[in-house]
Amino acid sequence: MRPVCVACRLKGGLAPLTLTCVEEERNDDVRAGILQCDACGSRYPILDGLPVLVPDLSRYLSDNLFYLTMRRDLSPAVADLLAEATGPGAGLDAIRQHVSSYGWDHWADRDPAEAGAEQVEPGQAARIMAHLLDGIPASLPPGPLLDLGCGAGRTVAELAEHTDQLVLGLDLSVPLARVAQDAVVGGQVAYDRRRGGLHFERRAFDVPAHPRCDIWIADALALPFVDASFALVTAINLLDCVADPSQALAEFGRVLMPDGACALATPFDWSGAATPLANWLGGRAAQSAHKGRPEQALDALLSDGAQAAGSLRRSRPTEEAEWQIRLHDRSSMRYLTHLSWSANALVDVAT
Repeated sequence: MRPVCVACRLKGGLAPLTLTCVEEERNDDVRAGILQCDACGSRYPILDGLPVLVPDLSRYLSDNLFYLTMRRDLSPAVADLLAEATGPGAGLDAIRQHVSSYGWDHWADRDPAEAGAEQVEPGQAARIMAHLLDGIPASLPPGPLLDLGCGAGRTVAELAEHTDQLVLGLDLSVPLARVAQDAVVGGQVAYDRRRGGLHFERRAFDVPAHPRCDIWIADALALPFVDASFALVTAINLLDCVADPSQALAEFGRVLMPDGACALATPFDWSGAATPLANWLGGRAAQSAHKGRPEQALDALLSDGAQAAGSLRRSRPTEEAEWQIRLHDRSSMRYLTHLSWSANALVDVAT
């Protein structure tokens, strides 16, 4: 994939990274090592097979130290005991809920022991990805595909199975990236599914591995690639989870090949912890720009004009699709997610 130094790229440079240290390797997969920039000297670790390529590495490692060092071999009983001792809402409980919801949706439909008596069906991410792929051009330029905010990895697998291309999935969540890598690269799904309260049920089963896929940890606002690197860029439920959606769209267009395609889905479920209020698409009230309609604000960013965010331009009409996410045996959340397709402004697109 020829990654470049994120620190140099943000300053206008394109310095390649070199694998300078390999401490553990398994079947040609570097499990532990260091990537280094010869231009500025920045170093980026490879942890459990996951390259960590983020602009502010020190801050990221400090913020995610708990998840990076958290044991993965805890028995279900011990994990429940630790969750009870630290209490609901603590770091362990929060991340177990997060992994439970996304692990279940991404992979439970391939679990041979799944009972199938849930209030919602798993596989929403796979169905949304299939819907997005139906809207892209029949032919794409030769090149790898990029799935941003890949979560537990099912969308990466779907891209690989639908296109038979090299696919790279990126996410900033260490626990979800680990689930994704174990599943997509290793062919083994393992996660704890929440049943209720603080009780979780361990799920582990085999799925098809995809040798032409990989999972990295990287920031969608600062992608570690040269321009025009990917034939297709996808992002499901990511745009409302970044600090600056407009900057994200510009970055998506930057790494997209001239004849490539970009397909997005977002429920516009804003959180002040992820996106500053000033950057919420659609504004903050009916009196503001676009009268609180985020889909109109997104359309402005993907159209010609002063608000255009980079080179992406809408290539076909948008659509809406239902999205449900499981919380536990008796609870789920329902969204409408907005589907949008775009192409590089360097080529003509049908509007």
